Amino acid sequence: MEDIKITALIVDDELHARNVLHSLLSEYFPEIEVVGEAKTLPEAVRLISDLNPTVVFLDVEMPEYNGTQIFEFFPEGNIHFKIIFVTAYSEYAVTAFELSAVDYILKPISPEALSRAITKLKATLNNDITIERERLNALIANIKNPEEAKLVLPSSDGQAVVRLNDIVFLKADSSYTEIYLADGSKLFLSRKLLEFEKLQNIGPFLRTHRSYIVNLNRIKKILRNDGGLVMDNGKEVSLASDKKQLLYEKLNAIKF
Repeated sequence: MEDIKITALIVDDELHARNVLHSLLSEYFPEIEVVGEAKTLPEAVRLISDLNPTVVFLDVEMPEYNGTQIFEFFPEGNIHFKIIFVTAYSEYAVTAFELSAVDYILKPISPEALSRAITKLKATLNNDITIERERLNALIANIKNPEEAKLVLPSSDGQAVVRLNDIVFLKADSSYTEIYLADGSKLFLSRKLLEFEKLQNIGPFLRTHRSYIVNLNRIKKILRNDGGLVMDNGKEVSLASDKKQLLYEKLNAIKF
C-alpha cells in the first residue's frame, strides 16, 4: 500500500528553523511535499488559502501574531488542514500542550520526534477539525491562565474538556484510569495512571500512592490511624508512607 501523499506548509520566523525542518522532511519523509514556507502568520494564512496544505508546521512564538492565533483568521467551516506546533517553550508550556492534547514538536527537532508526529498525523487525518479547534482553545486557556487549566480527554461521544480544579482524584484500575469529578461524575479512560503524573507539573496534584493521584486542594482530612486521605467528595484514598512528608510539604506550600 502506497503512502498517502501529504502536502505541508512550514511557518517560522527564523530561516534556519525552516531550513532544518524542510531538510528533515525531505530526507526522512519523501511522501510529504513541502509546498510553501512563511515567516509570519498573515503570510501563512494567505498561503494556506492558495495552496490548501494537508498540514501546517507552525511555530508558536513569532513577531506580531502568536501561532496559536491561527484559527482567528478562518471561519469555523473553512478549516481543512491539520496543525503541528513547533515550539521551544518551557517545561510548563509543554505540559500545557500535553494537557490540551495538541500535537507539537520541541526544538531542536529530532528525526525521532518528527517521526512520532508524522505517524500520529497520518492516523488522525480524517478527524473532525472541530476537535482541533476545541483542543487549541484549551491550549490557549492553559497557557494564559494556568489557574483555570483544562484537560482534554477522549470520551464516548468525542472528547471531554475538564477543568483541573474540578478533578478530585484519579484512581488506577489496571491499565485504565478513573477520574472522579467534583460534580459527582466519573470518567473511565483506557490510559494508565502514569500518563497523568504530568498533572503534578501544572497544578496542585500529587501521586500519593501507586493507585492514586489527588488534587491537594480537595483534601478534606488526613486520617491519623491508617494514613489515608478523605477527599471533599467523601471518598477515601490511600497515602503511601513514603509520600507523607512530601504531602505535608506540598500542603504547606499552597497559598490560600
